[in-house]
Amino acid sequence: MNYKTFQPCSDLKSLVKCYWMLEVPASDYSERQRIVPDGCIEMAFILGDDIKRFTSRDAFILQPRAMVLGQTLEAFYIQPTGYVNTFAIRFYPYGFANFVTAPIHDLANKETPLAQLFGEIPSRELEQQIIPATDTAAADRRCRTIPLEQA
Repeated sequence: MNYKTFQPCSDLKSLVKCYWMLEVPASDYSERQRIVPDGCIEMAFILGDDIKRFTSRDAFILQPRAMVLGQTLEAFYIQPTGYVNTFAIRFYPYGFANFVTAPIHDLANKETPLAQLFGEIPSRELEQQIIPATDTAAADRRCRTIPLEQA
């Protein structure tokens, strides 16, 4: 497993807690992972295989490949379907409100596709810029500018 965090540029430190990257090789047996609420909102890009989010013991949805995960009020479980490669921006609870017109409470406890928040074309352009980032340095350079472009 390779998990790294990166600090935002000084202009965004009051809104963005950090950027993070997680890479885990595919495994024949991947366990469910419990996600505990931390009060933050995240903009995440799934660059590897799909990730299941369980809605009950056996039922699940596949998380959108480019999404905003609103504040979670209760723990939930996810499970990778193969290779994990995710890059995300972790906003402070109040930070993400500066980049969207949607009420923050409407985003709670769910994944919202970026296109629903920012429109189809800007979201697609953003995804196209993130997905080809083939290493940590390239992804970090790109992600450091995302919130400025969306504002």
